[in-house]
Amino acid sequence: MVVICSLNCNGMRNVVNLQRFLSIVQDRKFGIVLLQETFWDDGFIQSIKHMYEGDIYYSNGTDGRQGVAVLVSKYYKDKIKCIYKDEQGRFIHVTYYENDTLINFVSLYAPNVVSDRCNFFDFVIDYTKDLDNLIIGGDFNTSLSVLDRGSKTCHMNDEPYRKLTKLINDNNLYDIWRARNPDCRIFSWKRISEGKLQQSRIDYFLVSRNMSSFVQSLYYNVTSISDHSFVIMNLNCTCIERGPGLWVLNNTLLFNEEYVQRVKDIISQEKESELFHRDFLIWWDNLKYRIKRYSQILSSDLAKQNKREYYKLERQINILCEKAASGTVIDIAKLERDDLEDIF
Repeated sequence: MVVICSLNCNGMRNVVNLQRFLSIVQDRKFGIVLLQETFWDDGFIQSIKHMYEGDIYYSNGTDGRQGVAVLVSKYYKDKIKCIYKDEQGRFIHVTYYENDTLINFVSLYAPNVVSDRCNFFDFVIDYTKDLDNLIIGGDFNTSLSVLDRGSKTCHMNDEPYRKLTKLINDNNLYDIWRARNPDCRIFSWKRISEGKLQQSRIDYFLVSRNMSSFVQSLYYNVTSISDHSFVIMNLNCTCIERGPGLWVLNNTLLFNEEYVQRVKDIISQEKESELFHRDFLIWWDNLKYRIKRYSQILSSDLAKQNKREYYKLERQINILCEKAASGTVIDIAKLERDDLEDIF
């Protein structure tokens, strides 16, 4: 199974934010990441390539804006090939080959201006007309139903919507999240402007209908990195079982006083062992094993605690957003709190 993530990162030139993002990519084991609105240029990408072990395919905008990219984990990079990228930083196409199946992935960022968006969707319609096993992810800047708009923003059956509908029909695609959640209201973009909440679901995956059985799950996750949410898909297209891999210490534990004190206690206890004087190498191996096991257990407990706090906060945010979309007056200040930033 490969985990695929799509995110409009709303600019990712801040190295600290990029490190936070790549840490999430590693922790969540995202195999393929579709990014939009990167604001990258060639020089910046060369300066950050050492931070990511996989491959980075990209199309940068010409004015330091826009930008789309595909990040591919080291475990999948031999199965990915970049086929095409535009020169406006809005469209990139890669193929993924697994189990005798060729899958076409597209990361796109549709323009905000209506006329430009129509022209862009015309290009996408023409480009994808002969592609099979197609998965398009990104920021479409277009909602597909009234359920995808909240607050005072309204869904419109305008020309971009009609163009996008043509793309969907011509390629036998569908909005797989909406098909599986026909009555649910989740918003992928949120912004508070002048004390008012704006929200919509304009980030999603369009998937070939014949690929439906391969999509194991699909969901949204709120993040403080961007005003857009992660869109995450588990694609079950591989039967390869992977081992646990190399264990690496989570070095954030070194800032945990409880952890540091416990490791010191373990070392002191082990120094009382006869092996410390009689067979130091065996003693050393035993010590490393005890510290490793304690580190793994504590890391797991802390991760579970953070996840509980994150999902609790995410539920609270989604409840508030749904109330606002239904016309209920909410406390906007609750959505402006920074608690989420400490968790995710």
